[in-house]
Amino acid sequence: MKNIYLLITLLFVTTFSVQAQDELDQIIESEMKMAMRQFNMPDYNKDLANEFTDNYDLKYHRFEWNIDPAVHYISGSVTSYFKPIGADMTEMYFQLSPNFTIDSVISHGATQTAVWADNMVHITFDFTIPDNTLDSVTVYYKGTPGGSGFGAYETSTHGSNSTPVMWTLSEPYGAMDWWPCKQDLDDKIDSIDVYVNTESQYRAASNGLLVEEIENGDNIIYHWKHRYPIPAYLVAIAVTNYEFYSDWVPMDEGPDLEVLNYVYPESLSSAQSQTPDIVEIMEFYNETFKPYPYRTEKYGHAQFGWGGGMEHTTMSFMGSFGYDLMAHELAHMWFGDDI
Repeated sequence: MKNIYLLITLLFVTTFSVQAQDELDQIIESEMKMAMRQFNMPDYNKDLANEFTDNYDLKYHRFEWNIDPAVHYISGSVTSYFKPIGADMTEMYFQLSPNFTIDSVISHGATQTAVWADNMVHITFDFTIPDNTLDSVTVYYKGTPGGSGFGAYETSTHGSNSTPVMWTLSEPYGAMDWWPCKQDLDDKIDSIDVYVNTESQYRAASNGLLVEEIENGDNIIYHWKHRYPIPAYLVAIAVTNYEFYSDWVPMDEGPDLEVLNYVYPESLSSAQSQTPDIVEIMEFYNETFKPYPYRTEKYGHAQFGWGGGMEHTTMSFMGSFGYDLMAHELAHMWFGDDI
């Protein structure tokens, strides 16, 4: 019955989009304008590439962040590998909220000049990078993240003991509220490594596979590795005292797929009774669309303090674990994340 419900929903969406695409486009445009006013988003055409960041192709990010979920603050660095497009490069821009402090910008082992230009960091190199040549730069920064859109970087509490929790939700254009980025949707990042340094009573959730847990004094560094293309708005982290367990989806080819669940301790029992439904949902989508796009890594859920869910690549952040919400966020792995 649940598979029939999913199929009917998909057929309805397809039929509606064919018969009323013009009307739907008008509704979406109206709703987006309303949302932009409600959440104080800048009113400019986001479909167009930013002219200041369109001269390079992003290849890779290494994120190294220090996170205390009890404090609304972030520090660390973002190392970016890129290739100039169309011409030699002597300068570049990253989008970043100006309420951060830039400690330094390092490339080729030396400090480079960095100044604020509206909501961007303008970097001037003391050398020339030839066209189509791979190079890198590291931005060290710290400060208080903003909360545009649906709350790009949030800190709160959960449970009877008011345990701290933090999470990110950068959709639609909130990545720049917490890390120096290129938000253009026409330039996905080829791969990322995420290192989150936090106190040992916490766990950090993110995209991709958890490949290391590194002891660091009283802290632990969680290293997540993601090797699929990803836009800036889908890079995500969440930190609190998570309990974790896995559900497993049989795949027609290759090993079973892990569905890794990070949940609040007080939600563990109820989550364990609900998340196994993801298995039949995933099997239905595998048969109806194509095999899960990120099958060499994982799928997963991380509980957070928002009312709905958000389809961060390979790990949806979830306010609850109802069947419909899990089905909705998982479908985005094909439509919205992969495509």
